[in-house]
Amino acid sequence: MDCAAEIISLQAAGRIHFVSDEEISPDRFLELVTDYDIGDGELESISICETTDRAFCTDDAAARRLATNLLGAHRVMGSLRLLKLSVEASLLMCSDAFAGYNQMRDCGGFLPDLPSNFFCVGEAA
Repeated sequence: MDCAAEIISLQAAGRIHFVSDEEISPDRFLELVTDYDIGDGELESISICETTDRAFCTDDAAARRLATNLLGAHRVMGSLRLLKLSVEASLLMCSDAFAGYNQMRDCGGFLPDLPSNFFCVGEAA
């Protein structure tokens, strides 16, 4: 299945939600663009999170610092925490989470060295 078809399938199943234009404040987005030297995608996501109760997930350190200041640390995470939460919610096996982590590193992601059981919650690695 190609990427677009998978996204449409996930939306139809209620597993992902598309953000409507009404949830995005163009004025706030432009204010963030003017004030911060961070990518437009991260800034748009932060502006959406400011007006909703959604969490913000990125591995961009500057975007995480800004989002933490604007949203609070409890609403900001990186891919490692997202993988860990996915295991805790039984969406992934810890071995699959670790394989995803290794794939991100293999593709150039700057992630810390982790033990193979880092993502495991009550299951063997």
